[in-house]
Amino acid sequence: MSGNIKHLVFSVCVAFVLCAFASVASARTIYVPDDYAKIRWAVNNASAGDTIIVRDGIYYESITVDKQLTIKSENGPENCIVDGTGSNVFTLEADGIRIEGFTITEGFVGIHLRASNNNSISNNNIILNIYGIDLWCSNDNSISNNTIRWNYFGISISRSENNSISNNSISLNDQDGIYIWYSNNSSISNNGISLNDYYGISLCYSNGNIIYLNNFINNTYNAFSLNSTNIWNSTEPITYTYRGSKFENYMGNYWDNYTGYDENGDGIGDIPYSINADEDKYPLIERFENYFVPTPAKIFDTGRPENPYPSISGKFIGTIRTSKKVIAKKLYTYACEGTGGHTEYAIIWNKTWCAYAEWDGYKEDWMNISFNKTVILMPYETYNITIVTGSYPQIHHTSSLKTENGWINCTEFTDANGKKYEDWIPAIKLWS
Repeated sequence: MSGNIKHLVFSVCVAFVLCAFASVASARTIYVPDDYAKIRWAVNNASAGDTIIVRDGIYYESITVDKQLTIKSENGPENCIVDGTGSNVFTLEADGIRIEGFTITEGFVGIHLRASNNNSISNNNIILNIYGIDLWCSNDNSISNNTIRWNYFGISISRSENNSISNNSISLNDQDGIYIWYSNNSSISNNGISLNDYYGISLCYSNGNIIYLNNFINNTYNAFSLNSTNIWNSTEPITYTYRGSKFENYMGNYWDNYTGYDENGDGIGDIPYSINADEDKYPLIERFENYFVPTPAKIFDTGRPENPYPSISGKFIGTIRTSKKVIAKKLYTYACEGTGGHTEYAIIWNKTWCAYAEWDGYKEDWMNISFNKTVILMPYETYNITIVTGSYPQIHHTSSLKTENGWINCTEFTDANGKKYEDWIPAIKLWS
């Protein structure tokens, strides 16, 4: 494609990303060590709403975050280590903070939340601290997809409510994997809790927590409950597959020391698993992941409209919101019969990334264009999309189109003659 067109593609991508940020025009992206040599200096000089991206390296720091920021590594926890040298590594004292993609080590507390709410802690390796994660008077936080091991305590939760702990590996800690004290109404699910030297999970004076679909394996003691009443199973029946047959039932946790039986072969133990005065009424016979067939990534396909006319080339601006995870490397355009309808270029983006695809002329596979990076659309997140079409693509004449795997919405379609529509959506397929 010509240099002018490539420049136009780049300019449009940048322009639309800037538009996406219009509501937070003051937000910046700060790089460490480019802009500031230390993470804490970047935090001190940032404003609420900014993003701090930390490049690869080892950072010896103790960082207090007192404003709403996103702080993440550039290339994941294996490449970005924050060493607290005995102090708290991260202390969160504001709401709405994201900490993502670090190895967090050698601190008194790896991540300490102090009266800090609505935060997200994800995709970190939290190792060799006294407390891996410590919540104190902190509510509505999400702790997910972390590896938490070789700490004294894995996760400690005190006087905190409505937190979510999911999809973590919590193992090889010297005391409890999860310790909950005077804390209620949290959800703990889909975690692997194993090889902890004392309790896998212990709850004291804590009620209404929902604990299900966790694996408790090779802990010295799997669970302990003191003056606490909690729910050790899903609150609604779940459809699952066990040894080739489909069932629907409430689901508890997998306990490696469960000694009950399963007479009807539905994968749920017929005798509850006792946890002091509490119990798991629906203990699993196998590890929870064995009950669910992995869902393959889906395509996003508008399909062909019943009537693709009127049609003309133009620029489509809209949004996509999927109901399933979609992984796409290509965009296919449905052309009107007997025409060369295609997409000249397409851009998909959100606040953190931008992918574009360019047409390479009428070659063998001319109805497909390939993105410069793999597009991953996560369920129920909204992504911006711009498509510039050529010739006569098929058009869905609606402002919002529900597909098998989500929705595509029209903000504006400007045709080749400059006429604008709010109900023209090009017929496309995102696929790999």
